[in-house]
Amino acid sequence: MNYRKKLVEAGKKLYNLGLVAGTSGNISIKENDDSYYITPSGLSYESMKEEDIVRIHKDGSAYKKEQKPSSEWMMHLEIYKKYPNYEAIVHTHSTVATSFAVSRVNIPLILIEMKPFLGGDIKVAPFEAAGSKELAESIIPYLKDRNSCLLANHGVVSCGKDLESAFISAEYVEDAAKIYFNSRLIGNPYIIEE
Repeated sequence: MNYRKKLVEAGKKLYNLGLVAGTSGNISIKENDDSYYITPSGLSYESMKEEDIVRIHKDGSAYKKEQKPSSEWMMHLEIYKKYPNYEAIVHTHSTVATSFAVSRVNIPLILIEMKPFLGGDIKVAPFEAAGSKELAESIIPYLKDRNSCLLANHGVVSCGKDLESAFISAEYVEDAAKIYFNSRLIGNPYIIEE
């Protein structure tokens, strides 16, 4: 399987859908317990090529020493370590969902798609510095029975059994955020019972 090609294609799609801006966000795929592929640090999705994708060990070191993985590699590896059922992670800075993260407001269960695709409502994990071990550890409880959560003042993380399901979850988080935002403007949103 060409992991690099899949990540480049997903990165371009992420950018074209407006789920990231500039070089923000990152994507990874688990190959095995000591091999992961992740998007590089500080490179635009539009210009990203297969050879730019970084293969890293479970300690975060790159197989090719000259390559620099995304600054959020610790977050990805911590999730894979704690939740071995996940094979891919998509981290976005999608506008409306991140607005809820900045406001530290959870997105309740408002859409029928949220239960099967996300696991339920979307909670905000506490703020920690980007790229830090503290951030990596702080989000773990928020993914216990959900595949996605908001990162306070930062963005969204979505996980899946493969890249396609992680990507769809990231799309549904932003969709739910848009609809919840609009429904709050209209009036009092009705929450679906768990």
